[in-house]
Amino acid sequence: MLDEYSIEQRATQIFDVRTREYFSEVLSCYAAGNYRSSVVMLWSVAVCDLLFKLQHLVDLYGDAKAKDILTDIGKLQEDNERSPIWETKLVESVAEQTQLLDVAERENLLHLQRQRHLAAHPVVNANLQLHRPNRETARALIRNTLDGVLTKAPILSKQIVNELVEDLEQASGILIDDKKLKAYLDSKYYNRFNPEVEKAVFKALWKFAFRLTDERCEKNRAINYSALRLLYSRNPAQFRAQIEADKDYFSTIATGGAPVVCLIHFLSREALVYGLLADHAKTAIQHAAESDSAARCLAWFTAPSLQAHADRLGEWICGKDYPQIDRAIWDDIEALSDSPEWTKAVIRLSNKYYVASGNYNAADRRFAEVIRPNLGRYELDDCIDLIEGIQGNGQTWERGRARADHRAVRARALELDAAFNTAVYEVFNRHLD
Repeated sequence: MLDEYSIEQRATQIFDVRTREYFSEVLSCYAAGNYRSSVVMLWSVAVCDLLFKLQHLVDLYGDAKAKDILTDIGKLQEDNERSPIWETKLVESVAEQTQLLDVAERENLLHLQRQRHLAAHPVVNANLQLHRPNRETARALIRNTLDGVLTKAPILSKQIVNELVEDLEQASGILIDDKKLKAYLDSKYYNRFNPEVEKAVFKALWKFAFRLTDERCEKNRAINYSALRLLYSRNPAQFRAQIEADKDYFSTIATGGAPVVCLIHFLSREALVYGLLADHAKTAIQHAAESDSAARCLAWFTAPSLQAHADRLGEWICGKDYPQIDRAIWDDIEALSDSPEWTKAVIRLSNKYYVASGNYNAADRRFAEVIRPNLGRYELDDCIDLIEGIQGNGQTWERGRARADHRAVRARALELDAAFNTAVYEVFNRHLD
């Protein structure tokens, strides 16, 4: 099978710009057939890159382990400037004390070191020929070093979780919308993550957003949730697989309250995740959807379909609970789908919500929040549905602001059909002139 791996293409993904420049010499030697030189240079580049990554962790995150490793390596170099023992110590320390290298990557680097010694030192065979690695060996060493070291971002998942949530807490005042938050997180964190770090951070944010109820988590729940949602959007399939593989962890959520309502917000956007959770988590979610107005509005994934959810909401709105639905929740309801059918369903729910007003003040507020802003999207049958509903509730047509509000409804109907006759709706019509 043809190996489609491109060293040149992969080299463009090297994290550190200095490493990228040094690696160009490795490429030059390899392309010219100077495999001995390419291997020797490759080891030097790998060692430098590990040092760069450790220094990056110290500079950007104040990482104590990275600082200790650099200090120890510096002492080894001072004690014996000509000894290369510090190079081996560097690889071992990074592998043992950080998550920059796993066991396989460490062994690949140590194998590269041995190949480098064979290529750099005057080691001759029985025919008095210098050791010369072949093209396949050089290519394999280059590929392993690129994938295992050079292209990896200097992120330690165990430390980065605390760093990230503390950073979010301090910066929450300036990261006031998703656009700013996304730019900030992508630049400082997410673009530097490898899949393992992504999974570790996602797992931690899930706990902070949907499980814990301490004072600090309550304070930061909104921004932690936003950070989780933005991370999830980068690779939904990866995170769904993670949830499915660790169902017990991700199904351990709070029994109710703000964490579960927050989870329902997430599931309203990512409904496939709901099916991956254990039954006890689904029970907590369903209970929250029955006891919290915002959760009930968004928990469409517990219904057979979006239309069934709309029907269920309509019955609830017209019932005896007289729910208060904030404007922001209406925006979230509208965002559940961008289909024309759902747009119409939301308009009809808005009509029901206004028509079910229990007093004049509620009717004033509901018309201003959910009817007037959307009148431009009403079709004639939507206007008629609203007018017919108004006729049956004096709390809508007897109030002081009704004349101006309902004239706007009539104007929209006449805009759609100049022959439309409101006179047939006697109660509605007599309060307009």
